[in-house]
Amino acid sequence: MKKDLPSLTKQTTKNFLILMIGLSTLLAGCSPGYVLQAAYEQGRILIGRRPIEQVILDPETDSNDREKLRLVLRAREFGSERVGLTTGRSFTAYTDIGKDTLAWIVIASRRDSFSLYTWWFPIVGTVPYKGFFNEESAKSQARDLEALGYESSVRGTEAFSTLGWFNDPVLSTTLKNPPSRIVNTVLHESVHSTVWIKNNVAFNESLANFVGSQAALEFFANEEAECRGAGRTCDLLAQSRQQAERDLAFQLEFGDTVSQLIEKLEALYARTDVSSEEKISKREEIFAQGVAPFHARYPKATVLQKINNAEIVQFKLYLTKLRLFEKLYAQSDRNWDTFFARIRAARTASEADSAADPFVVLEKEIHDTVR
Repeated sequence: MKKDLPSLTKQTTKNFLILMIGLSTLLAGCSPGYVLQAAYEQGRILIGRRPIEQVILDPETDSNDREKLRLVLRAREFGSERVGLTTGRSFTAYTDIGKDTLAWIVIASRRDSFSLYTWWFPIVGTVPYKGFFNEESAKSQARDLEALGYESSVRGTEAFSTLGWFNDPVLSTTLKNPPSRIVNTVLHESVHSTVWIKNNVAFNESLANFVGSQAALEFFANEEAECRGAGRTCDLLAQSRQQAERDLAFQLEFGDTVSQLIEKLEALYARTDVSSEEKISKREEIFAQGVAPFHARYPKATVLQKINNAEIVQFKLYLTKLRLFEKLYAQSDRNWDTFFARIRAARTASEADSAADPFVVLEKEIHDTVR
């Protein structure tokens, strides 16, 4: 499916210029080189977009990729019509980025506390991570942070969201995944265009994680039901639905493990009668005990092999209080309109008071509703 980049049209030129202007505002907090590299790479992604319908009709398109692209269109339609996500024109185009990983994300934390190194960007506010389109640049940043006394984590990512500012394409890095993962990614990223609370990354990512996983399960259940209703063979859809079920269960269980681990480590890090060196030593035992049940249940899991505050907090950003969102969805009678109305109410309350934690606001709202 690899194609040469098309020539600039008036619309893509306009989008690229808007992107350059937007990214130039980062100069206050980032180096000019970083900004120009980000602008160039983001511009390549946007300029390289091809309408999915066009790619599907292209005789050079692999048949497997063709089916996955049709799946993307059905997933975004489901997200818009059944989940109430603001999809706009996102995921109606495709870009082959010519590599296996879109970008590398760097996050860093102190060893004796969950004190994160943060960056500030326009629109999204303060965030505890920074993305690089070059792996070596990401590793170089990680080494610099480690020299400052932090421990770091570098991970690859395959998709992104411009929060509705541009028509985000589905990328070749996403299309390499199995159907359940593709649908989850489309729905997850669409949540960011639907609801985003400035300076609350953990809430935003955890919300998208829950919605993406839960809605992906519902998508495949719906697809399978329609398939069986038409009297067709639906084995592949059944397998994807079962995988989506396993993915949701794993996310919830992994979230529980991370939350419990963080709670115990925070108790240690908060102690004033223990030196920094002792905390770093004692955390090893807490970590080993905390992850043992998880690894016993999922022996093939490659995560949490050794203690690293940066890795743990990285997972926290995506797995914070997933059970809270699960409870909210159940309390909303599994109605997405009701669910998102309550999420937006929590956003309004937290934005009215910058000190208000949207998780706390949501917990109180759920508690009050039960009473």
